[in-house]
Amino acid sequence: MKNIKKFLIASIILIAIGAVGLVSTGIIFSLSSPAATFGTGTGYTFRQGNMMGMMRGFNSGNQYADIQNISFEKVKSAVEKYLNDIGLQNVKVKEIMEFSNNYYIETIEEKTGFGAIELLFDKTSGAIFPEYGPNMMWNQKYGMMNSGFAGNQYENNMRIDEQKAIELANNYLSKVSQNEFAGDEGQKFYGYYTIDTVNSDGAVVGMLSVNGFTGQVWYHSWHGTFIEMKEYE
Repeated sequence: MKNIKKFLIASIILIAIGAVGLVSTGIIFSLSSPAATFGTGTGYTFRQGNMMGMMRGFNSGNQYADIQNISFEKVKSAVEKYLNDIGLQNVKVKEIMEFSNNYYIETIEEKTGFGAIELLFDKTSGAIFPEYGPNMMWNQKYGMMNSGFAGNQYENNMRIDEQKAIELANNYLSKVSQNEFAGDEGQKFYGYYTIDTVNSDGAVVGMLSVNGFTGQVWYHSWHGTFIEMKEYE
């Protein structure tokens, strides 16, 4: 009986240590990441559903011998196949941006013009998958906050408009950079805006997102150096 009690006590101690470790890791990440300004709001829950299909991704690496020098058109073609495979035939590619670490793909709904999902094309493996960050945590229709693809009930409920989002983005950038500013327009998604950032000469530097409800800013720090971009009708 004494041995059982000792075992139970030891187990409880180990569980407590593990819980503290998980909490500490979350705190350290939120403090050290450039995305720390997104805050720790409630409701960031991982759910199963159609998002799980998107998370499996699509590996196009076997199709192209030189992924590092793949063309925009081949990236677009691979993304279109990915969208079709996960059942998003009503979504089209609006913009592809090449960075040193990956290609960023912005997609929109054909009927509404609203941003749908943001994707990444990995330059090393050729894998295509949903972009982490706001796309997963703030996207009310296509992100992890939703268990399936909803209708348009989220269309008009953001209290922050595009111009206010740009203002909030500039307020954030003024505190973290001496030569980076929000662009003149942003893409509206279900729950947030994504806005390109530029330098004083107007050249693209990177991007960030602004939550349409809280005004929190999340800088996309995972892209690397901007190279070029292409927009599509």
